[in-house]
Amino acid sequence: MARKPTVYKRCDCSDQNRPKKGGCGHSWSYNLTNAEGNRTRATIPESVGITQAQAQAVLDNMASGVAPEPAEASLTFKEWAADWLSRRRAKEGTVVNYEVSIRLHLNPRWGSKRLRTIKRAQVEVWVQEMEANKNLANRTAEGHWKVFKMIIRDALQNGRIAANPTYEVPGPYVSATESYVFTPDECWAIYDEFPEPYRPIPMLGFACGVRQAEALAVCTDVIDTDRRLLTVHRQVLKTKETRHKPTLIDRLKTSPRLTTKDVPIPPYLQETLNEHMHRHPPRAAQNVLWQHKQKIDDCQRGSVQALFWGPHNTLLCKNHFNECLWKPTLRKLGIKDEKGNLPTFHDLRHTFISTCLQNRIPEHTVAAWVGDSVEMLRSTYSHLLKDHADTYGAFAASLTSRPEPSPMRDAA
Repeated sequence: MARKPTVYKRCDCSDQNRPKKGGCGHSWSYNLTNAEGNRTRATIPESVGITQAQAQAVLDNMASGVAPEPAEASLTFKEWAADWLSRRRAKEGTVVNYEVSIRLHLNPRWGSKRLRTIKRAQVEVWVQEMEANKNLANRTAEGHWKVFKMIIRDALQNGRIAANPTYEVPGPYVSATESYVFTPDECWAIYDEFPEPYRPIPMLGFACGVRQAEALAVCTDVIDTDRRLLTVHRQVLKTKETRHKPTLIDRLKTSPRLTTKDVPIPPYLQETLNEHMHRHPPRAAQNVLWQHKQKIDDCQRGSVQALFWGPHNTLLCKNHFNECLWKPTLRKLGIKDEKGNLPTFHDLRHTFISTCLQNRIPEHTVAAWVGDSVEMLRSTYSHLLKDHADTYGAFAASLTSRPEPSPMRDAA
């Protein structure tokens, strides 16, 4: 039976020359006995960058003839994903979604695997499994795929892996989003049936195309009666970032590069808002003057007059709005989509955008109103833009048709 190598070490300097604190700055000599029983000696310098335990491991590997393994080779996906997540500077809600995707879906599949051992064929099999999983929605699978790709690409850029196993791998198939478009009769039926203190809220959705959090955050300072404009730059948040308390924040849901958007207010909405403020006078509330790359606790505070309040003297949040106001109203009216599901408040925004595009309002104008890019608008509502050939085709053809002969040429 082979003998286990034994190690004996001593410093090359004498005891009287050795400092009382810290290392001596010289070398450590290691007397080794290998598996065959032969004695050997190795010397390495004492260094702050290597602990004695690490030096011991290096010399043990030298004695056994095994080369030390670089740190990158043993780096697991779980370890790098945690490092990647700690460096994210996205909004709190986005980072939470990243963390949930990593903890519940990516780590169970890839967490224990070493980054350098993940191969393209394994990634392709995983994508196929996500597509075949009937319990996993297409959009959810796409979200996991995007987070996985970002982590792998970050490892490549930081030299942790030599090749990207996701390169040119098609992600999971995502079907086109099917949004419910309300008819004008349905929109006004919702308005008539909605509880009176909150009637203007759904109208803000189908008349101005604002998001739910933006509609709940409407205050007196954003309503320009003379110009008939609604300036949107605020939303109501109730997240971990706000300690789960409904809070007004001067920040749009979209990119921080977009700080405000102006939407025209139809006359009927202006009348509705005026009537609402007369019956339910706005009340003072604190808002966060948010700045990019700053935490909410570090931002300054301002004061505004908020229009919509919940039953417990707090700002109206989306949970109470959806469960106590929106869903009961739609159930009472019997409004459902083709699959029998209740439409969401966001479908009011889709209704506004679809109505504008179908009535030939320019894409860049609609994009500016709703706070989206023209590219995003085209990719989401391309089905509404396909009839442009029928609408403008004859006009385009007339621009390049052969000119008719003039009467003077015919006479000649």
